[in-house]
Amino acid sequence: MTTAGQRPRILFIDDEAALLEGLRRALESLDLDWETTFETSPIAALERALHCHFDVIVCDLGMPDLDGLSLLTRLKKAGVQSQTIILTGTGDMTSAIDAINRVGVFRYYTKPCRAERLAEGIAEALTAARSHDGTASLAAAALDALPFATFAVDAGNRLLFVNRSGAELLAAGVVVSIDGTGALRAASQADTVTLHRAIADVAAGAKPSVMALKARDDRLFSALVEPPAPARPGAAAILFIRDRDAADVPGPDALRQLFGLTPTEARLAHALVSGLDVREAAQSLGVTVSTARTYLRYIFQKTGVNRQSELTRVLVGSVVMA
Repeated sequence: MTTAGQRPRILFIDDEAALLEGLRRALESLDLDWETTFETSPIAALERALHCHFDVIVCDLGMPDLDGLSLLTRLKKAGVQSQTIILTGTGDMTSAIDAINRVGVFRYYTKPCRAERLAEGIAEALTAARSHDGTASLAAAALDALPFATFAVDAGNRLLFVNRSGAELLAAGVVVSIDGTGALRAASQADTVTLHRAIADVAAGAKPSVMALKARDDRLFSALVEPPAPARPGAAAILFIRDRDAADVPGPDALRQLFGLTPTEARLAHALVSGLDVREAAQSLGVTVSTARTYLRYIFQKTGVNRQSELTRVLVGSVVMA
């Protein structure tokens, strides 16, 4: 770890010498107070990173002899604590998602990436490294264990984190995907606009929102857009996406027995965890929105949570108990 008074140490790894040289010149023009090292050989970079501490490692994914994912995996197994940023071509998104999941990549950028934008990501990684207290990895592990797709995105809608369920949803490509800029998109342009607006609203301080996403195969998914988690520095929003017809949603009777809910509270809880927002749930129960919100407060008290995303996690998790 860099001590007070020392300049942050950044390691750049890419087998394209011309790209590294261009990056070196661009970063010098930004007058950054960093100690930078550039390696075209992933094998040499691995040895260097194992024996010298770097605060941030910026690594290309597609390299000969040792690809970026394998290199970062080895460093993680060796206990190296550097923050990592990956660079990838637009055709290598599967490996990028795999890297995010397997080695806890802080950021990823698609090539070509402007030096200014990359420098901003490195600066954020350095800030995260200074404030890291060990809870981030625990929070990420908890998100990874959720039985529904979870995504963290930045203000540009670019993917910062995806759990296993989310990676599977991306791989299927029927409801969400990643475009050439690294931004998360819905299956239709209209849904994409609505999704991006919801992310921007939450990032600006608005309340969490729920929206419907229509998949290419006509299935309906619900997306809950929440404020960012503390474990995701730089995130603008957290998204929870699930199939509305998923079989793992507990029924009203099960919820009533597990959490001591009244029949009406149980039906409302079931509607919410199935992907409806409060207005839709109120309509399905034949009550006013004000009444539904009152019931929701009682549900929060009985389940020990205070947000709809937390309620979803608790109720879906109760399937295991049931």
